[in-house]
Amino acid sequence: MSLKSLFLTMVPTDKIIKNMEFPACKNCIYYKPSFLNNDFTSTFNKCYKFGEKNIITDKVTYNFADFCRNDDTKCGKEGKYFKKEKNIKFKIFRHKIISNFPLSLPIMLIIINLIIKVLFGK
Repeated sequence: MSLKSLFLTMVPTDKIIKNMEFPACKNCIYYKPSFLNNDFTSTFNKCYKFGEKNIITDKVTYNFADFCRNDDTKCGKEGKYFKKEKNIKFKIFRHKIISNFPLSLPIMLIIINLIIKVLFGK
């Protein structure tokens, strides 16, 4: 028995996965993760397709992505306004760097301080 056939016998072929035919918000150009949260797929992330502008302050408040997907008047379950993000890997990488920056800043400052002490003896 080959490794491939052994693997195929271990994988169930009768799986039924709900919502498999719908695109994921995280792959959409309108999906904007919060840089205050390092989870790229958090339910607190926003959809920049839907929001409301304050007519006094001009500030736009965007809706949560999961609310938009559960509202048929917006994107709905089927993701009717979904547009594929072409640079998803870069978007995820950028999010990880920026969202973890506050945690890495003190470590970077300590390392820079140690390098200065070693190089300049101060």
